[in-house]
Amino acid sequence: MRVRVRSQALVSTAARLEAVADEVRDAAQRLATVAAGVPPPPLLRPGDAALFAQWLRLEAATTRVVGLGGAWGEALSLDALALHLRAAARVYAQVEASVAALMAGVGAGADLAAYGGWLTDGSAVPRVTPVEPTLVLDVDSGFGGAADLVAAGEGLDGGRVRVVEVARGDGGSAWVVVVPGTQEWSPQAGANPFDLTSDVRAVTGGATVAAAGVAAAVAVVRSRAGPRSTAADPVLLVGHSQGGILAAALASDPGFTSRNRVSHVVTTGSPVALFPVDPSARVLSVERGDDPVPRLDLSPNPDRPSWVTVRTTGVGPPVDLRSHRLEGYVATLRAAEAAAPGTVHGLDAWEASAGGVLGRPVRSVSELVIERSGAKAEHPVRGVP
Repeated sequence: MRVRVRSQALVSTAARLEAVADEVRDAAQRLATVAAGVPPPPLLRPGDAALFAQWLRLEAATTRVVGLGGAWGEALSLDALALHLRAAARVYAQVEASVAALMAGVGAGADLAAYGGWLTDGSAVPRVTPVEPTLVLDVDSGFGGAADLVAAGEGLDGGRVRVVEVARGDGGSAWVVVVPGTQEWSPQAGANPFDLTSDVRAVTGGATVAAAGVAAAVAVVRSRAGPRSTAADPVLLVGHSQGGILAAALASDPGFTSRNRVSHVVTTGSPVALFPVDPSARVLSVERGDDPVPRLDLSPNPDRPSWVTVRTTGVGPPVDLRSHRLEGYVATLRAAEAAAPGTVHGLDAWEASAGGVLGRPVRSVSELVIERSGAKAEHPVRGVP
């Protein structure tokens, strides 16, 4: 299961450490065997005393290199570290088993609800319709930073996604795909797929019409670009809340990544720790401390060079759903970008890595409405993404 990520990584690392320890011991044994087979030089002439003293020094050096203070000691240290990692892996495995059971329970509950027509896409497929774009960007400079990327999600409603084409410095194109958050809260799937059904299905690792619709929208826009669209083009996925979940899901989907070179992902207020995003994609996750939504998967985000998590300290109640709003995340990122360089760990490096997208001229802005084909259009419960 995709939940069992950290325990498996710890066990794998422990196994590598144990293998290195064995190699160090083998090398030390070979050196000790060779040293033992070399007899001391005979003392036949006056100059042989100096040679004998040199042999003694080499013997002492070999003992230090091979002994407990040297190779054997280092091997024992590696064994001890591997033992600690395996112990930590057992703890993680227990936690991951609990999370996996909970996620499986949520998935099973959704499957049960599907018998009543709730929380299921059924046999629906996405229908993608281009519409007049409403996003206004500076044509010459496009997206200035991560805050601008997140702000591009403002005003998306009615099942719309945005796909922005920017010009790279080498003349090629890059693509920014902006995915909206939850727009409908009825447990019965309707025409708009950015709803509670997609929330539940996506966070438990299931396929959704919403994700398929985003992939189809990207394909439509890139096909219209003709020869400007190539396999080498970087694709940046950005989404808030459910939009971040779908962005991480697409970045983890071999079907999507085989057609789109996902170079960057931005998520805000999204529980995405369990998605196996390939390390070749640079992920920026922003989580506000008093927003409970990013913690719904009960797992911390990966800690690795390709995944940066910016987490603020909550200033209000420990759990405050108002902190989940998109505009709050935009404000958080703008404040982070206005701080002195290096103040927000990892943010500057992430934005530098996205230089092929940020600050680049805009070639086109497209907006497309995604619908579940054949689904009802009525939604008795609405929410704010």
